[in-house]
Amino acid sequence: MNISNQVAIAQTMCYSSIVKTSISTIALATILVTGGAVSAAEPHQQLQLVRQQSEELQIKEEIRDAVQEEVDIAFGRTATLLNGIVIALTFLPTAAGVGAWFLWANLSRKTAIARQEIESIRYDTLSQFKLLIADAESVLADIQQHNLPANVETDLLLPDAQMQEFEPVNYGNYKQLLSAPDYAKQGDACFFENRYEDAIAAYDRALQMQPDLADTWNNRGVVLTRMQRYPEAIASYEQATKIRPWNNRGVVLLELQQYQDAIACYEQAIQAKPDYADAWNNRGVAFSKMQQYEQAVISYNNALQIKNDYTDAWNNRGVALSKLEKYEAAIDSYDNAAKIRPDFYRIWYNKARCYALQGKIDQAIENLKRALNLNPNLCKELAKTEADLEKIREHDAFKQLIS
Repeated sequence: MNISNQVAIAQTMCYSSIVKTSISTIALATILVTGGAVSAAEPHQQLQLVRQQSEELQIKEEIRDAVQEEVDIAFGRTATLLNGIVIALTFLPTAAGVGAWFLWANLSRKTAIARQEIESIRYDTLSQFKLLIADAESVLADIQQHNLPANVETDLLLPDAQMQEFEPVNYGNYKQLLSAPDYAKQGDACFFENRYEDAIAAYDRALQMQPDLADTWNNRGVVLTRMQRYPEAIASYEQATKIRPWNNRGVVLLELQQYQDAIACYEQAIQAKPDYADAWNNRGVAFSKMQQYEQAVISYNNALQIKNDYTDAWNNRGVALSKLEKYEAAIDSYDNAAKIRPDFYRIWYNKARCYALQGKIDQAIENLKRALNLNPNLCKELAKTEADLEKIREHDAFKQLIS
């Protein structure tokens, strides 16, 4: 039986009790009136009849009260049950909502953690690629004599994304059998002549013959960057990174000024590949940043034993020797760098600094003038605050150059 039926029955019983009570009261009044009419004749019988009817009325009242009590109890239980159901129905959506909120909060937290991890990996990867591409563009801009910021003490660190220069190759006799390094040099020559498609073709031939040429993969990426073929450039840089990951990690640590950690990475790279000239050069730069110039010179010497035409190693070696006040040896290093790459302003600027420290005014002015011809705006700004040029700062020739 449902709740609505129970309530209807209870109401019916209440109405019935009320009706019965009303009828009993009317009957009693009738009896009293009737009794009054016959009281004179039969007083004893009337009294007895009244007593009987009173007893019956009392019994009926007791029955009515018992029934009413049972109805009230049943109604109370039903009301309590209904209240419980209503309360349950009221709190059930709230409990469900709270549970759903906890689940959503937990899922959101895990999603946020996953996103942070993905973003961290993405940031690390993009930072590597941006560093490679930025360094490549820097070297290309130097070649075109664009104005770029430079480090006053040493030349810019040249990580894997630089164009490595080689001795020119005689391509007059195409019948000769070229090796992979020969094709790589041919690709470099084509690049400097702005023949990008030919450069890519030469690099591809070199890498087909010798896939582990990290410099060639790197230079191929530089050319592809120049051609705005960025996905292919990134893939080429990734190949270079796979071949020599320790050097790349060292470059990043060096930029973060974590020099000891950078040196450890370069030494890991050298251990894996003892003839790794870039790692030796970068190790020297790290020691120079720590002002350990003797160790820096040793690293540059090792790089030059592997690759004698390494312009940046010669230039950086000259800076370290100048810091050790070995000026003649520093000048020799700058001269060797200038023979390989005479259009690099930094060589002449550093050479002017070295002469100025010795008090050789004319030589300092002459080399500073050559640096200004190659990169006037940047060299003027550097010369205005260069401590090594202090001895020539008051000379008229110097003032005319930087005015």
